[in-house]
Amino acid sequence: MILQILNPLKRRKRISSWISFPVLQSMMVIIILSGCKSESIEETTSETPSETMGTVFENPLEYSAGENPTTIESGDWNNDNRTDLMVLNPRKQSGTSSLVDGTLYQFLDNSSLSTKFPFSSTSLTPATTVWRQHLIAIDFNGDNLTDLATAEANLDQVKFLLNSSGSFTDNGTVSVGDVPIHLESLDIDKDNDTDLSVVNRGGNSISLLRNDNGSFTSLDNLSVGDTPLKNVSGDWDNDSDIDLAILASADNQIEIWTNNGSGSFTKESTQPSTTGSSPRDLISGDWNCDGYLDLATADFLGNSLSLYYGQSSGAFFSSPQTISIGKGPTSIAAADFNNDSRMDFVIAHRFYFSTSSLSLLTGDIGILLSQSTLDSSNQVVYDAETRFASTLEAGGSPPADVLIRDVDNDSKLDLLLSLPFNKKLGILSGKNYSGTLDCS
Repeated sequence: MILQILNPLKRRKRISSWISFPVLQSMMVIIILSGCKSESIEETTSETPSETMGTVFENPLEYSAGENPTTIESGDWNNDNRTDLMVLNPRKQSGTSSLVDGTLYQFLDNSSLSTKFPFSSTSLTPATTVWRQHLIAIDFNGDNLTDLATAEANLDQVKFLLNSSGSFTDNGTVSVGDVPIHLESLDIDKDNDTDLSVVNRGGNSISLLRNDNGSFTSLDNLSVGDTPLKNVSGDWDNDSDIDLAILASADNQIEIWTNNGSGSFTKESTQPSTTGSSPRDLISGDWNCDGYLDLATADFLGNSLSLYYGQSSGAFFSSPQTISIGKGPTSIAAADFNNDSRMDFVIAHRFYFSTSSLSLLTGDIGILLSQSTLDSSNQVVYDAETRFASTLEAGGSPPADVLIRDVDNDSKLDLLLSLPFNKKLGILSGKNYSGTLDCS
């Protein structure tokens, strides 16, 4: 899940000197866009964020990415067969309040550069500022160019941006439900056109948009649980139709909706998480590499990662495997870093460092590495989480989004982090692991 965090304060003193540099919560503006009843509750700890650098990954590097960078998306914008990046800025700070923004920062992979971050950047500013809460890369008209779709939360619509060799033009909008905050691409009806599902936080609903040769129309609206934050697609019941899993954060559960093959969805089951765990992110993948799609949630108040393993029996998923991790996990990404045919996880953490004299919103990054063995339930065994700094800034910084890629083509997996506090896109270049993005 993408959180938007705005902070007017520069934090450059060492952690040991924070006591003489009190930062009051009232001085910090936090725009929480998932909006559930427990969103105002933040994890608080006397443990400082990790300052470890240069071990698992190289020291962080940071690049300007707008006033409030959140979603990171990848695609080939200029059709040169190189992977480019796009970073979304939903809103920006003005004093102690925030204004809509919608600026996109485009990073084009530049073959003439031989640095750890070989990209040239430019900003794409909308004609009228708008609260774009999420961004997704899709080829919606079948011309083999990667287009964009954005969720415009304040207008209750999805905007389509048509790509012409890296230049994006307005290609219309489709109205959806109240406060759209997340987009997922899928082929709902097996016509080989890329359709969309839209999470509407304000209305507790999912809008299904059907693509007909590049033109989108509303297909259906699904009523879902309290405070949906994200949905992912996959064939959960092994019938070759693309289904949906929906994270209802305030209900502490995942809803499984199956597709009859023509785009009609039925709620089949719920996968509960620990009561009060407040899951904030949901991703899918094959964690144990057994050929069945699994799910994972970042349990913000549970300080845990929950893994749900896909089954061959039609039961959809196992009971969750809950793994204790650091405070305040908000965003997760997966890859096989250590090449053991088991998926590992990178976790973004956000929490308040608190003492009797200060309270500071901060964060760091963790990696959870798998062991090569499975337990008796065919679940992956993991080592303890290793934490490290997300930024060179003293005091830490909570990442809003995490993307795993081999950015500099050195066969080592790198981390891309959006850092709203810093107004930067961070990169932690791979050092120890030449892994793969999925089961090898």
